[in-house]
Amino acid sequence: VNQVGARLAAQTDEPAENWTFTILDTPTLTAFAQPGGYVYISRGLLALLNSEAELAAVLAHQMAHVLADHVPLQPPTPATPHRGLSEGALLDGLIGGRPEGDAPNPFSGRNTGAAPDFDLSMELAAARPGVEMLADAGYPPNSAVELLRRLQTHAGLANNLDGAGAVALLGSTGPEREEIATAIRLAADAVQTGAAPVDDGRRDFLLALQGLLYGDSPDHGLIRDGSFIHPNLHFAFDLPEGYVAEITAAEVIARGPGGAVMVLDTTDRAGSRLQSYLRDSWAPSLTRNVSSGYLYDLQAREIGGFDAASAFQPYDDETGPKVAQLVVIRTDERIYRFRNVAPAEDIAASLEMEAAVDTFRQLPLTASTRYNPYWLQIHEVRRGDSMNLFAAAMPLRDGAESRFRVLNGYDGAQVPVIGDLIKLVMEE
Repeated sequence: VNQVGARLAAQTDEPAENWTFTILDTPTLTAFAQPGGYVYISRGLLALLNSEAELAAVLAHQMAHVLADHVPLQPPTPATPHRGLSEGALLDGLIGGRPEGDAPNPFSGRNTGAAPDFDLSMELAAARPGVEMLADAGYPPNSAVELLRRLQTHAGLANNLDGAGAVALLGSTGPEREEIATAIRLAADAVQTGAAPVDDGRRDFLLALQGLLYGDSPDHGLIRDGSFIHPNLHFAFDLPEGYVAEITAAEVIARGPGGAVMVLDTTDRAGSRLQSYLRDSWAPSLTRNVSSGYLYDLQAREIGGFDAASAFQPYDDETGPKVAQLVVIRTDERIYRFRNVAPAEDIAASLEMEAAVDTFRQLPLTASTRYNPYWLQIHEVRRGDSMNLFAAAMPLRDGAESRFRVLNGYDGAQVPVIGDLIKLVMEE
């Protein structure tokens, strides 16, 4: 990433030392920039890329935003970046979405999937400079177009297999997204007219991905067989059926049908009485900026053998009346907090989420060795290899061949040929 960033920086008027490139430890497809030349890309997006030129396309677009002063004047803090990036936001000009690490307050209406900070004019303005920087650095300009196409394919796969489309395709409307894609395609066509073919750096880039963590990190927790499992903190709980979870360093967000959402985080400020903390501190902090009713059904409980407290908080946001169940659980190590939010009339969703919280349980100390993360293995295709063989190697069995194709950029009837380097997802 630093080498590609330096190659792009050489095409700008800013000295190379004025740019800083950082890889974020998140599986979310993410890229964004901050003032002062700070450019971020996630390992999730790195895993989807298939060449050095595609990496350059992402970085160049972010650098174009910095050079055009499209990012807000705020300190460069990786924990709260300006553009945290859903996949749909990436489709909206290779940027976008909710700040990574910025815990979404379920009382703010942000749980509905609206992506802030999108500006169509800025995306259109950055399209051509980003592609020109890409070409000036010696990369194929069409790499930006290819990347946009595969991000769209990935979004469709996520929608079909994981039910994540409503989450993944945040950002602008369809027409706006197509307008940005058209601007990038036109820029690529213009700058590559008469240009000699150039190497996209596929082989070296793929070799550099060997061993890259893929998907969830055991440091933040794993989704396995419908459960959230944290092997390092030794606890787990089951997700309601049909809920799609997003894991960050700060929280777990599980979204269900009809706008239902569960948010799990932790705190060390609960004090000795959980009921008092929930009533006097946590609930008031969540409802400070919304119209809310009285907290009700506050009670002490036991969940998974641990002391707990729960209550219900009604409130209104721009989408209508909501009810949130607030749950606090004290384990031997820390305090866990669940916020289960559903439309006021959706009693079934509230009951589903309450039942999920009741599955919270402690794991044995050996759990850290039983649950393994996924990682990328780079494999050179040999005689006798086949698409069926590669699909069978994928630990995510549902839609394994489609996942393999999207990960490696094989469209339609395309298949790997002898000598190709491919990405396989492995489990330790």
